Amino acid sequence: MLIVVLVNVFAPLYCRKPDEKFAETLKQTEFTSETPGGEWIRCIDDNEEALLWRLRMIGAAKKSIVLATFDLRADESGTDLLAALDHAAEKGVEIKLLIDGIYQQLFLNGSKEFQALASRENVEIGVYNPVSPVGLFKLNYRMHDKYVIVDDKMYLLGGRNSNDIFLGDYTSDINVDRDILVCDTTNGKGESLQELEAYFQQIWNEDCVKIKGGRKKNSSEISVSEEAADDSEGAESDSKNSNVVNGIPNAENEITDETQEKLSKYEKQYQSLEMRYASLKEKYTDIEDYSSWQEDTIPANKITLVNNGTHAGPKTPLVLQTIRYLAQNADNVTIQTPYVICNGYMYDTLNEIAFHARLKIILNAVEKGSNPWGCTDYLNQKKKILNTGADVYELMNEVPVHTKAVLLDDRLSVVGSYNLDMRSTYLDTELMLVIDSKELNQQIQSTEGTYIEKSKEVLSNGQETEGAQYETKVLNWQKKLFYGVLRIIIRPLRQLL
Repeated sequence: MLIVVLVNVFAPLYCRKPDEKFAETLKQTEFTSETPGGEWIRCIDDNEEALLWRLRMIGAAKKSIVLATFDLRADESGTDLLAALDHAAEKGVEIKLLIDGIYQQLFLNGSKEFQALASRENVEIGVYNPVSPVGLFKLNYRMHDKYVIVDDKMYLLGGRNSNDIFLGDYTSDINVDRDILVCDTTNGKGESLQELEAYFQQIWNEDCVKIKGGRKKNSSEISVSEEAADDSEGAESDSKNSNVVNGIPNAENEITDETQEKLSKYEKQYQSLEMRYASLKEKYTDIEDYSSWQEDTIPANKITLVNNGTHAGPKTPLVLQTIRYLAQNADNVTIQTPYVICNGYMYDTLNEIAFHARLKIILNAVEKGSNPWGCTDYLNQKKKILNTGADVYELMNEVPVHTKAVLLDDRLSVVGSYNLDMRSTYLDTELMLVIDSKELNQQIQSTEGTYIEKSKEVLSNGQETEGAQYETKVLNWQKKLFYGVLRIIIRPLRQLL
């Protein structure tokens, strides 16, 4: 066990260098277009709207739904999604649900509703890098993606997890974030839609993804129960005798009349989910007949998907390389990130951008941030961040802001799941959309302007200026003591935060 801990703590200290071949690929990639393309977009910053648009997308599905998420929980909003997915599955829609293995283990293992959905004949569950004895040396490598794809017609991608913290009309213990809804008007030929579908197929077929349910398995698809059998002696018999493995029904125990057995076993859950979906239709009356997709979106000139790789292993910093490349000719660059945790290459990137452009970094103030690790590292690294030449804005929003975005002048916006930290850069899967749209850029600039008004501007020369809407909050002595101790503890662990 000591070896496992040492490997997981110290292996991430080795960070892959930027990819020279990828740098050449970036030079050949067109990120802009002078005319509108066939993909229309909508920026979604409100948590209740984020739930509503997901429900509308699921309600509109006729053939297929893909939902990939880092953190799905069986709380109120998470169960709302399960209810909508179950209703779609009952209508015959093919569903693929891809979840990170750690959060599946933590929050879905005991959910009968999740198990009921997983038992549907037309539902497949993929678990990315599940927790298992043979995978203990790869615990650090997580799937941080968050997106929904419906019918080869539309998708939604951003930084929101699938739970009450980010979805629904809740007002306490929440974060705000950003999604981009993309509707394709070219009958499945939209470039970024095709890129995301190809990316999903690639990650779905990774060896580290264990697939359960739905269609028959082929050689590249190992069930969760089979993986458990390989993990330790005697586990095979245990898994065959168990009805549920890792929170997912074990199909090897099903009787001949498989469908009837499942319906009978989870009849109570199916009824509960259907009643919940009926309540959702009463609350959100248009989730099955919404049709104003193009009226409620704006055209984008071009959208390009950027990813960090799909394997469960060390990553090359492809997303940060892309941001660095795009910023080369920009005069104004704004980075919104919940927190900043940098190594040498990342600091070098900030230095390079700040050398030729005005660089603004908007992050949660320590007094307001919801991630203690990010807040603590900021206290340790604040001088280094300021020495890059960036203007830092310590945001005191009403609730913590989980948004990840980069604005380049008045045209390009980069939005998705990538935090400006070492975990997102070198360990996790990440997705960002590079969007060429002046109108979207203006919308996000307006939001960032409001955030700046709620922030304290901190410059490298020590000057501090409070925005017009900044509200001072002083940490109590318990929080000060907590951060004081944590500042020491995290120093050798910051590559994992």
